[in-house]
Amino acid sequence: MRNTSLVSPAARASLAGVGITSLELSTATRLQRVSRLQSLSEEALRRHAVKAAGERNEDALWELMEAHLTLRGARGVTTSRHTLRAYRRGLKELLALWQGENLLRPSRDAGPLYVQRLLAGDRDEVVAGDDPSRRGRRVKRGPLAPATVGLRVAAARALYDALAWAGATESDPFRHVRLGRSAPDLGDTATARVYTEYEMNELLAVAKDAHERVMLLLGAHGGLRVSEMVRLRWDDIDLRSATLLVREGKGGKAAEVVLSPRLAAELARYARQVQADPATRHREEVLELRSQYGVYNRLRRLCLRAGITFKGVHALRHAAGTRLYRQSGDLGLVQDHLRHATLDMARRYARSDRRRLRGSLSEWD
Repeated sequence: MRNTSLVSPAARASLAGVGITSLELSTATRLQRVSRLQSLSEEALRRHAVKAAGERNEDALWELMEAHLTLRGARGVTTSRHTLRAYRRGLKELLALWQGENLLRPSRDAGPLYVQRLLAGDRDEVVAGDDPSRRGRRVKRGPLAPATVGLRVAAARALYDALAWAGATESDPFRHVRLGRSAPDLGDTATARVYTEYEMNELLAVAKDAHERVMLLLGAHGGLRVSEMVRLRWDDIDLRSATLLVREGKGGKAAEVVLSPRLAAELARYARQVQADPATRHREEVLELRSQYGVYNRLRRLCLRAGITFKGVHALRHAAGTRLYRQSGDLGLVQDHLRHATLDMARRYARSDRRRLRGSLSEWD
């Protein structure tokens, strides 16, 4: 079925001026939207981009970014949904914080100042624009982590790459922006963002059913990211070999994950319950929760029930890496289980395990 909600009314009006009918747009897929923009003459595309920037039309600007990422980006049409969502949030935040800037001719040092505002937490316009009644991710208050700022800068660069592709501007205010090396925050180490084994036991103890236990263990034993949990299907699980297949991991990669005995047992128990219920028998996905926000909210309630600090869903994955490293002392195993691209990405678990260091130093004279 074609998705008829991908093109907003504002974007339809904007594109209608370059010869695309509303009927065509109402049935457009992502590739069709990209193809229509690509098929415009250079002058028509330039006019469309100039108008979108002048009106600060978020939907039209996003469609330009989407087209450029698809046609000229490193991953093209396989760009992950996570990346697209992150870039869309980056565009929204840039427009909110740059209310006094001309997008086509930004002022001197507008890019570096934007970065410093993110690092300092000067984001009142973004927080004020958040709709508390809207389902989904809430706007984070206060300073952003350097990694999040890096994503915002990547989104801003993608916007100006798209505007340059369309011939709307030669400005590139983020070309020479550097984030620098931030001083380590001892209160925000890997150990501060991981559920301990005690906390995991408490969470599992208060889980009210097999669904909640599976959700917890997919992260804390399987090391799955929240997006991977939501997309996991029953067809991806092989209980005989105690493995599951992540079809669309980070970067669009597929990989096999070995199940712990506890996770395999909980999946088998939950599968029997699902098959016994006519209402869920034909559901293809493992989790009943169909959004990342649903998993986030369910885990937050579980933490409240257990009386422990909520550290986010990704802290379940950190729990898997930390526990595996403490048990094995082998970063290669951690890399394989969590499907990290490089060994360096797994080294955070070695840095977070202070107990091994204390044990090594305890007998020094």
